Amino acid sequence: MKIKPIWPSVVFSLIALAASFISFSNASTATGFATIGFIIIILILAELVLVIIPNILTSTLAVVLGLSASFLALLKLTALNQSAAMGFWGIFWGLMLSAFFAAAKVSLVESDPNEKAYLQRWRQTLPPATVPFILLLIWQGLIVGNQVPKGIFPAVNDVYNQLLASFPVLMRDSYFTFIKEILLGFIIGTLTGFAAGVAIAYSKFLQRGFLPLAAAFATVPIVGLAPVLGRAFGIDWQSKAAVVVITTFFPVVLNTVQGLIQIDSLKLDLLKAYAAKPLDVFIKLRFPNALPYIFNAVKLAAVLSVISVIVAEFLIPGPPKGLGQRISLSARQGAYDVVFAAIIVSSVISIIIYGLLSLLERNLTSWHASFREEVS
Repeated sequence: MKIKPIWPSVVFSLIALAASFISFSNASTATGFATIGFIIIILILAELVLVIIPNILTSTLAVVLGLSASFLALLKLTALNQSAAMGFWGIFWGLMLSAFFAAAKVSLVESDPNEKAYLQRWRQTLPPATVPFILLLIWQGLIVGNQVPKGIFPAVNDVYNQLLASFPVLMRDSYFTFIKEILLGFIIGTLTGFAAGVAIAYSKFLQRGFLPLAAAFATVPIVGLAPVLGRAFGIDWQSKAAVVVITTFFPVVLNTVQGLIQIDSLKLDLLKAYAAKPLDVFIKLRFPNALPYIFNAVKLAAVLSVISVIVAEFLIPGPPKGLGQRISLSARQGAYDVVFAAIIVSSVISIIIYGLLSLLERNLTSWHASFREEVS
């Protein structure tokens, strides 16, 4: 598919090229800068040619080349262990902005029915793959280029090295946080919330009496209750699991009631016309109708549970176990590379949990209108 030349990328590529000639021509050959500089200049020239050619494939390759050149420049600057000069900032920001505009141009091109499948996949995957990489490069570039000490703010390579070194310890902390605290509390909160939601849906008294109270209590910040729960259940994992139970319970209750009540009256009348028993109505109509609502609550509760437990481990002093305790202790010691490593592990596990719940939702509610519209 043809597209117009990406002129912002052309301009920023020229800025990076000019800065590279100035920077590398003044660099000492003893540092090994000459070879790496020649490679970077070649990559910038190739990127410049590709962003001029109006084609999705060439523009996509231009993004890859620009980010590769920036990555090589960062590697060399990290190895030299010195502050960046103006030439480096010209290369760095020129390549970053050039790659950004190239990726944005490709992603904004209107789809063509005759477009090849691999080009369509590239257009769909380029923005989510490019933006995080650009952010990581900017993080690394700002820290390394300004020689920020690791004790103030770590660079990406510091966090990566610490993640490899502390991986066994972080896995033990993750087991304590996600298995003993979050999983147990999540299961209890989901089951009790679903049972309470079913009871409320079948009782007018509970709908008028308990449901407004549940909606009001759901807005109470659970972080404020963490010290109280720590006093009630102790400072070990039980109090953190109680935090997850409360975090999960109320969203599941509210969404379960909504899903069980908001049903199609025509379908309900049809089942009654066939003399269906209340249990049959629940199994064949109410519960399937409530599943999308329940999954929305469960996915939301899964995210909130991780946040609540991490904060609860901050607020409830206990044994030095869990990712929250690891983050708190490391921050007090100024080991911010450990802090970021623990945050990354927690985020990755949370994304996996959310993905598994989404996959289960797709398998159990593939009949729902939202998935049918997505397929069409």
